[in-house]
Amino acid sequence: MTDPNGSTPPGARRSWYLDPLVAAQKRDAHLALLRAWSNGQPSVVLKTDLFEEANGADELMSGFPDAATIIGMDVDAAIVGRARARGLRRAQFLVTDARRLALAAGSVDLVFSNSTLDHFDCDDDLAGAIDELVRVLRPGGRLIVTMDNPRNPLYALLRWVTRRGWSPFVLGRTVSRAALEDLLRRSGIDVEGSAVLIHNPRLLSTALFLTLRRLLGRRADAPVGLLLRLFDAMSRLPTRELTACFVAVCGRKPSPGAR
Repeated sequence: MTDPNGSTPPGARRSWYLDPLVAAQKRDAHLALLRAWSNGQPSVVLKTDLFEEANGADELMSGFPDAATIIGMDVDAAIVGRARARGLRRAQFLVTDARRLALAAGSVDLVFSNSTLDHFDCDDDLAGAIDELVRVLRPGGRLIVTMDNPRNPLYALLRWVTRRGWSPFVLGRTVSRAALEDLLRRSGIDVEGSAVLIHNPRLLSTALFLTLRRLLGRRADAPVGLLLRLFDAMSRLPTRELTACFVAVCGRKPSPGAR
């Protein structure tokens, strides 16, 4: 996989499972969500997972708001090292656990937690991590969380595959959009919006795109792009809650005395 400038980041491993056009689609969808929900220009932004920054073209931090400080964190020191080697402008990096963040309370204006909290194996870890994200958020700051969509019929199969070691990542527990909204509210967040995103039948599309690339090479751009546009059309159907790969929720930490 290559980055948006066409080169593989130093130390990064090629993500065999992620087609370059799928990576671009995923990046664009998440950055559009961030632009819609970030509400202005935050001073300090925290991203809670560096898998994308370590592995290629779906990296997000270079497209973040023009904040004074952008912090990328991951529990895996090797992932953090590969992300740091990419030389992303304005970025700082931190090895820490989302359940026990090595950050001061109220030190972050915007937390962007994309598909991070769906790697835990128990509900207590998920709830604890949300509490930590809220703790480091300043009053008035925003929290954006995306997680795998458990209502997608392919999710259970995808999770089973990742837990057999056939994927570079392992999926844990996840929750529905409504349940995620409830978790944020219980942690003191005022929920302001929610969405579903990326209508791409993972596993099936991965196998199809790998086959097309093997047969056609770069000429596969046309059929892969067409299929992605067809998949995206599912976002306009009443069944979009079932076809989406991810659920997303945004909320604000209220200021003291605001309630």
